[in-house]
Amino acid sequence: MNRLTSTIALLAATSADAFSVSDRRNFFGTVGGAAAAAVAIGAPESANAAGIKTGIANPFTGDYDDPNHPGCLRQVKVVGAPMRADGSRPLYAVVEVTGYDGKDGEKICKEKPTRADLWKVVGKMKGGDEAFLDFSVKGGPSDLVGKWDGSGIVFPDGNKWTKLNYAPRDRRPSDMATLSDGPL
Repeated sequence: MNRLTSTIALLAATSADAFSVSDRRNFFGTVGGAAAAAVAIGAPESANAAGIKTGIANPFTGDYDDPNHPGCLRQVKVVGAPMRADGSRPLYAVVEVTGYDGKDGEKICKEKPTRADLWKVVGKMKGGDEAFLDFSVKGGPSDLVGKWDGSGIVFPDGNKWTKLNYAPRDRRPSDMATLSDGPL
């Protein structure tokens, strides 16, 4: 950045009459390009700095079967981290899990949930195959590790959510347009 700053200072110190309009345009075009490159290279904390893909490009994104709650909604989304007040983004992508556990303590889902029935937990990706989820809102641990094994998410207790290759519409609330129908 010192080189860029020195170049701009040199330009500012030079008389406006010393360059033609064409020379100034070429100079600012070159300096502008160099400044953009310096900013891009000098910003290590981009939303994807850890090389983690988001959206459907991430293997975690999708709908799952949970053997502990058959037929219940389990939808995982990996999204870019939100912007901080200073304009930077955290290093790790955000994982959002939306789910439903059944009515009145049932562990099998036989009917569609309502919006009020849904729960949501969030976490972060710390590698291409690990998600750290905060299940404390459901009475679980705040740093539960879920590992991608090629066909689903495996948790430390041995439970495995198996990824579905379709979006089960019967598991979503009828009035919930914000949940993705995913790739069909």
